[in-house]
Amino acid sequence: MIISAENIQKRYGKVHVLQDLDLQVPEGSAFALVGTNGAGKTTTLRMLVNIIQPDSGVASIAGIPTQKLTYEHYQQIGYVSEDQKLPDRLTIEQYFDYLRVLYHNWDRGLEKQLRKQLDLPPKRQLSKLSHGMRMKTVLIAALGFRPRLLILDEPLSGLDSLVRDEVIEGLLRQADESTILISSHELTEIETFTTHVAYMDNAKIHFQESIESLKGRFREISVTLSAQRGLPDPLPSSWLSADISGHSLQFIESEFQDHDSLYQKLVQHFGPIQFDEEAMTLRDIFKTLARNARLEATQ
Repeated sequence: MIISAENIQKRYGKVHVLQDLDLQVPEGSAFALVGTNGAGKTTTLRMLVNIIQPDSGVASIAGIPTQKLTYEHYQQIGYVSEDQKLPDRLTIEQYFDYLRVLYHNWDRGLEKQLRKQLDLPPKRQLSKLSHGMRMKTVLIAALGFRPRLLILDEPLSGLDSLVRDEVIEGLLRQADESTILISSHELTEIETFTTHVAYMDNAKIHFQESIESLKGRFREISVTLSAQRGLPDPLPSSWLSADISGHSLQFIESEFQDHDSLYQKLVQHFGPIQFDEEAMTLRDIFKTLARNARLEATQ
């Protein structure tokens, strides 16, 4: 694992912003950290690059405790955040002149290629850049030295569709060379290149697994009953957003294995039935999880 975090705790006053957090990011993966606003995603990423320190627990990058990361270690770690500060008095050209001196492995050919691809005007002052141009600039700044690990905090937030596509193209160019850890609300876009995902809510990571595994176990289920019935009591723990009306039952199965296994379980509850199953997008899966988390919080 290139990133490992165990039992991380962080709070401000009485508010827990990270609680019993465990995170394992495989090297070579494109790992998405997703969840609701205020879940603790930004705090997690800032903790990993030692901008803030946990109250307890252990986190490491490539086996190095995050609080012991040195200048040499940061030569292999790229970091991009939505609200990243830039030296606004510099032009784009001056900014990259400055960066080249800082990194031993700076690839000027890659920088040139990305600047051309993302259409950055060299004489434009950083203070005059739109949000989209600022994000493209900091992305190139993080890619230009070909980092082993690239950490991205909401890099697509607030970008129009064209700029999002351009930023994603830049990420895809690097995906074969770097491990990528990205937090984002733009689930449709990141679904195209992420390999693993962790779901975060209320200061905790509730699960983490491969995208293939996650999408394999979630199904939208529509059941036609032979007679009117009520919902099972207790409701199976893997059924989310269950609703029954007349001869119709709909729910999200979060532990789907195969059609026949689910059929047998439904027959046990309801007798003869017919049902359809439909795969879900990553966006729909996390909308379901967010709604379920809100519901549990009110109970």
